Amino acid sequence: MKQFKNFFLVALMVLVAGMVSSCGSDDDNNSSGGGGSGLGTYTLKCHISDYGTIPTEFAKIMNDALEQNVNQQYPNVSLDLVKKALDEAVEESIKTGNYKDSPYNYTIEFYIVDSNGKKVYSRLIIIKDGTATAV
Repeated sequence: MKQFKNFFLVALMVLVAGMVSSCGSDDDNNSSGGGGSGLGTYTLKCHISDYGTIPTEFAKIMNDALEQNVNQQYPNVSLDLVKKALDEAVEESIKTGNYKDSPYNYTIEFYIVDSNGKKVYSRLIIIKDGTATAV
């Protein structure tokens, strides 16, 4: 039994050492904006970047909901792929969103951060007088 425990301890140490060395920082080119062809981990985030005419309490509730529902991580993908997904999501939001009933003017920012937390891409949806525009 003792040999069995020692074997698993050694196997666990090898596994952990392999994980540490394979997760090292070799993705330096991921956020370089020069093509975005490297694979990395990117996170899609969203917040209200300009509250405009929204009452502060309502804006905070909206912001919390956006941050909770949109915060999504994409591991081992290219930046180009994540950008394309974000662009499609913004365009779909413009098409399907019901902004005509909104009595407020405000701006929502959708953005992508790399594994270092650096913002590498963003898109805005500006809601003004019941019309949404993607920028």
